Amino acid sequence: MSKNYTLYIKAYTPETIPMARLAQYMQNLAAILGHESAVHFQTLKPGSTQLVTRIDHEDEPKVATHLAQVKRGEGSPEAARAQAEIDRLLAEDNATGFVYEGDDDSAEIIAFPGVSAPRPTTYGPFNQEGSLDGILISVSGADQTVHLQLQNGEIKYTGIDTNRDTARRLAKHMYEPVRIFGTGRWLRDQEGNWILKKFRVDSYSVLAADDLKDVIGQMRNIEGSGWKSMDDPIGALKALREKGNGLH
Repeated sequence: MSKNYTLYIKAYTPETIPMARLAQYMQNLAAILGHESAVHFQTLKPGSTQLVTRIDHEDEPKVATHLAQVKRGEGSPEAARAQAEIDRLLAEDNATGFVYEGDDDSAEIIAFPGVSAPRPTTYGPFNQEGSLDGILISVSGADQTVHLQLQNGEIKYTGIDTNRDTARRLAKHMYEPVRIFGTGRWLRDQEGNWILKKFRVDSYSVLAADDLKDVIGQMRNIEGSGWKSMDDPIGALKALREKGNGLH
C-alpha cells in the first residue's frame, strides 16, 4: 500500500473550503513533499480539512528524506518558501495545522503554528537623524513646504519635505543622484519591515563619482531591479537627467 501524507488544516471543512484556497494549500504542500511528479492528490477528509496525498511507492524513501530535511530546516529554498506560505495562509484563516504520516493524526511531522505564532513587535514611529540616497525624480508643491521623491532601484521614497530655498537648489539636480540629510520618522511593522513615514530635509549633497558607484551598487543588489542588468548605468542616469529639469 502506498504511503500517504496529510496536511491537517484546522479551518473550514471539505464542503466549505474555497477551491482557490484549497489549490494554494495543495501547491505548497506539493513543494514541501518534493518530487512533485510522485505526489498525487488522494482525498479530502473531514476533521476541519485534511488534505490527503498519495506517494508513488518507488519514491517513498526520497519523499521521506525530503520531509526530514524540511523539518530540520535543511530543505530546498522552494520547500522553505512553501512552508512559510502555508503558515501565512493558516494565519490568515485564523487556524493552525500540521503534516502527519499515514492514518494516525498524532504522528505529526511538521507543525504550522499559523495564527498562534508570536507576532513581531511593532516599533515606533520614532524620529531619527540620518540620510537617504537616490535619484531625485520629483520636486513639487505650491506652498512653503515642498515635497520631494527619490528613487533607489525599486524603492521609491515619498513623504519627503523641505523648504522652498532648499527645493529650488535641489531642483537643479533633477534626475541626478543625491544624498539628503535630515530627520526621518520611521516605523517597523509586524513583518519586520522598516517604513519611512516622513523625512524633513535640512541639507543635501550631489553625489560624486565614487559615491555614485556605491549608489549604483546598492541599486544593483535590490532584487528585481532593472539596474542589475544595465551595461552602462551611469549613462542611463545621464539619459534620465536629459529628459527634464526644474520643478516637477
